[in-house]
Amino acid sequence: MSDLVIEQESSRVTRLRAACTPVPRLELGGWVRRPLRLEPSQLDAMEWLQVDDFDVVCTLDGSHGVLPPLRAVRLCDLIDLAQPAFERRTDFKRVAIVAEGHEGYRALFSWAEVFNSPLGRGIVVAFAGPCSALPGNAGSFALLARHDLATGPRYVRGLRSVELHKLW
Repeated sequence: MSDLVIEQESSRVTRLRAACTPVPRLELGGWVRRPLRLEPSQLDAMEWLQVDDFDVVCTLDGSHGVLPPLRAVRLCDLIDLAQPAFERRTDFKRVAIVAEGHEGYRALFSWAEVFNSPLGRGIVVAFAGPCSALPGNAGSFALLARHDLATGPRYVRGLRSVELHKLW
């Protein structure tokens, strides 16, 4: 009888821990009209694509291996949702897009490469699905620049924010 009580108590503690665990969020802000705080489930509800072939290639030491299949949404779609706060039709020329991970690692993108280049279709935010996690210590979100020749320098694990910065 006491074993049953301990098992029930253990189950209750697990449920309480799960309820207290913070939900990971990706923040999209800066020079936008509608700052966003997105959970993986919200990205899962969007139109996503499966990335099957992302090879993390560093500039100096080559390939670090191909990641397992990932779910991802295009960065341009997320930026559109946040509604950039441009006042003039040429303001897009004055913006830099900065992606930052939990450890402070940053990757930089121009507006033109995300929205006006073939590269932009491959700049995606990968997210942990309902029954899957991102590999290694990538956290709940990661940014991938799939069409870079060396993909490692702009692979942001543990992605926590994407911000639009007005340069001038």
